[in-house]
Amino acid sequence: MSIDIQEIQEGAAEAQETVADIATGAVVDIVEKATHPVSTARKTARRLERKGEPVNTQLKRQVTRTRHEVEDAVEDVVSGNLAERLALKSIRATKNRARRLDIVGDVLYVGLSLFHRGVSGTRSRLTKLEDASQPPARNGSPARNGSSARTATPARRSTRTRTRARRTSRRRTTTA
Repeated sequence: MSIDIQEIQEGAAEAQETVADIATGAVVDIVEKATHPVSTARKTARRLERKGEPVNTQLKRQVTRTRHEVEDAVEDVVSGNLAERLALKSIRATKNRARRLDIVGDVLYVGLSLFHRGVSGTRSRLTKLEDASQPPARNGSPARNGSSARTATPARRSTRTRTRARRTSRRRTTTA
């Protein structure tokens, strides 16, 4: 491990040249700024604007993205969709894990199939209940046409009236 004195001297000379170049460059920069202060200020402003524009654009995007995420979260909480979204995300994660061919994947696969059977059975029962609880169609709602509930069935009244009219006409013909 010998120390090469010549390498040290060359490194020191190179460092001296670098320091001299830096000092000279600083002096020239100061002189230019002093002789042309307006143009230097404009150039500096443009340079800073060019450097700051991408940062501001990125900040705007992040703020907008965060604002949209907050709006979605508030809307989910207010509308009640948060629980549904969490349940769907957890089911998706479980499905992804169930795709793997290992013991945990097998257990999750069986669990998902049992869950699916229960949900599909419940869905079919609820569909039947929904269809059965559908209100009947009406000719006209009493609230809309302003008539009473007694006159809501005009078809029955007309049939009864016809029948009574027939009976009355028969009586008249037989008595006469």
